[in-house]
Amino acid sequence: MKSERAGRMRLLLAGLALCVGLSDAARLNAKHMSIERTPEGDATVFRDSVVITDGDTRITANLARMYEGKGMALISDAVHITNPDAQVWADSARYHFSDKLAELFGNVRVRQESLDIRAPKLLYRSKERSVRADSGVVLENINRSFRLTGRKGTYDMDGDVGVVDSSPVLIWRRESRGESRERKDSARVTSRQMFWYEKESRALAQGDVRLKSGATVLECDTVNFFSGADSGMALGGPRVRDSVSRASGDTMVFRVRNGALEWVTVRNRASGEYRTEGGDSIVVAGKTIELRVAGGGIDRVEVSELTSGQLIRTGEKGK
Repeated sequence: MKSERAGRMRLLLAGLALCVGLSDAARLNAKHMSIERTPEGDATVFRDSVVITDGDTRITANLARMYEGKGMALISDAVHITNPDAQVWADSARYHFSDKLAELFGNVRVRQESLDIRAPKLLYRSKERSVRADSGVVLENINRSFRLTGRKGTYDMDGDVGVVDSSPVLIWRRESRGESRERKDSARVTSRQMFWYEKESRALAQGDVRLKSGATVLECDTVNFFSGADSGMALGGPRVRDSVSRASGDTMVFRVRNGALEWVTVRNRASGEYRTEGGDSIVVAGKTIELRVAGGGIDRVEVSELTSGQLIRTGEKGK
């Protein structure tokens, strides 16, 4: 008799949508429920159209194991989190109700209005409005014109500031037949630490900065890049070179066009050297030096307000 009653109860629960109170602010809905013993302890298991509502955070999935004594749920199978700050997708998650903390695993993606954050695993603190990744991270704008990658990074949703402080790489990708992809002469910036300011569409690279586009390399201490204008400024002993030309000065302003470096202007105490086809060198100095870049190499050099110039014959004709 008791077993029949229990069987009828299980059947009734399988046919109804459940609404279980988890805390003052959290609720859970599902179509199927069972109580199971798992390696983590006894769990209330919810299946099919699972919806967890915790304040302004809503989590949907197809499976959730609730551990009430731990205040935690293991969620899997098409995990989707939405709240006013972002949308989040993952293969699985461990959600802590008291801290409003989600540990996300597998194909994690966080989307804001104009930014995507992707990682193999990620920590999302909705209370603090921040995410952290320590096993690889990608920050990419919606139109896919740039991508910032690294081993470790954080993103502050309150200030809309991302930081990649382990092996950061900023890449611009050229458009080809309607697609945005990386080409051989695409501009790439590496540094010790990189910041992304979403509201300003601005990237800041600091420490051993190296911008490479084809055969052209710009090195300095700091680069400030404005995505909207596709232009930036290099500070801290900036110097630029390719296989035949080089220049240096106090500051450099550069422009990226269609994903590749287009020109560099050297300002204040500008000096440069250009090697001719015959092997001779022309050394110049002036107020500014403008370098035009084509096909990944410096193809034109212009000096404004020339203060000195020297031809050094080192080629065959000079012998």
